[in-house]
Amino acid sequence: MLVGPFDRRKRRHRCGPCSRSHLKAGALCSGDSPCTACVKRNHACHYSTTSHTRPVILIGRGKHETIDTFVGQIQDELESSVANPQITKSPNASPMLFYFSYYDIFLQKNKFTGLGTPWKDVKELMKRGDPETYLLDAMLSLGGMQALKLCEVSKSKKIHEFALESYTRAIAGLRHALSGTVDDAQSRARILWTTLLLGLFELMNDSTGDGWLQHLVHGTAQALIAGGPSTCISGSCRIFFTESKVFEVCRSVVFNQPSFLAEEKWMALSASLRPSLTSRSQRALDLLLDIVVRCSSLRVQAANLIESIRSSGLAGIAEHAQGVSLQGFALRDQLRGWALIYHTSNVFRDLGTPQDSSLADDRLSEPEPEPEPQLLAETFFSATSIYLSGVFDYEIGYWQSLHLPAPTLSEDEIQQHVTSILALSQRLIVETSISPLLLLYPLRVASARARQTSQKQQIMKLLGIARSSFAVAGAFMADIEDLWGTTV
Repeated sequence: MLVGPFDRRKRRHRCGPCSRSHLKAGALCSGDSPCTACVKRNHACHYSTTSHTRPVILIGRGKHETIDTFVGQIQDELESSVANPQITKSPNASPMLFYFSYYDIFLQKNKFTGLGTPWKDVKELMKRGDPETYLLDAMLSLGGMQALKLCEVSKSKKIHEFALESYTRAIAGLRHALSGTVDDAQSRARILWTTLLLGLFELMNDSTGDGWLQHLVHGTAQALIAGGPSTCISGSCRIFFTESKVFEVCRSVVFNQPSFLAEEKWMALSASLRPSLTSRSQRALDLLLDIVVRCSSLRVQAANLIESIRSSGLAGIAEHAQGVSLQGFALRDQLRGWALIYHTSNVFRDLGTPQDSSLADDRLSEPEPEPEPQLLAETFFSATSIYLSGVFDYEIGYWQSLHLPAPTLSEDEIQQHVTSILALSQRLIVETSISPLLLLYPLRVASARARQTSQKQQIMKLLGIARSSFAVAGAFMADIEDLWGTTV
């Protein structure tokens, strides 16, 4: 627990010897100079001046430690706890280690891109954190939620209370940090990671997803926009951008909303960072995410176009509609070019050549045995192929009235992608540590095109697995059930 000016206790002034001796309530320092306790024990009584820049003090396993020493010890103990598992089984024996161990479990079970391991970077940011330690509280809140999912019912009330208290402290500390000037990369990175972790807490705790959207749209996205692409070129902010990009992309397509990531300056940032990714499959996933977010942007344009036709008719709309159609075909070509270079299945590989010459080197290289980013990328490929078709085929009558072609897929092609999504999602759940949270987008897309009872059953089974970790999956299941109820 935190001890200091932020722990909401009444402030007490004690001399140095009394403070170090940890006198209990019945033997408090009198505050005199010299104090009565020091006179009685023949100690030299002195008072120190409080420093506001001093590291926050933590109580962990009966020792007084700063964050700088505490985090390293926690990680060492987590690694050695395999030999002594009892120490992490009770929140009473060692509360901080207990919740940190479950935060570590959460990270192991929930990789978000397979592009990296952000734990080390977040740990370093926490060690260099300010006394408010809102990043630490955000990590502990996630540890509490993970413990709540895995521990026995008898401990659930206490664990849930701890998780909520940690979340509340993190929110308060984050607001305080945002009220000041954020002018250095480390402070900005701490804020970014905290908003992301708090958003994940909401996804685990709240079935509506509203809290997650608040953190992602008004927290993470706004913090990135405020700093601009230049702040993400290097350091901790770069690591954060690469790891968290998938969340903003998924939000954009799931809610059919535009994203700042579709702006050219952010696309340029992604392109500049991509060569530094260490493997072919990592580059494949990152490139595909750029195509996905462009499809989401096109979906917004097409929806606005259709709404304009409904309200004002076809007059003066032809040029705009043609532009939307051409963008759709360009994106279809980009998806096919991506599959030619990166997809491992010949079913989706095209005989054409990619228009993007920058992919030539990856085309010549051999596939690498990295199942996590590769499987996720191929799942997103099929989901996005269907999604792009849906931008047009759900309103195909309007495009026909405009005498414009649309980059739609045939029913057979759509069903091939549905089959692929379900098979790959099953493999991601069973064979990898990719978070089931990332399956919400492809499974929601597949649900709209599922025709067979077996497909629908598998979709619900996979979403049920996701719901066991993230409450928000329940909202997707309810939405899909309503969809199937109206299409029977």
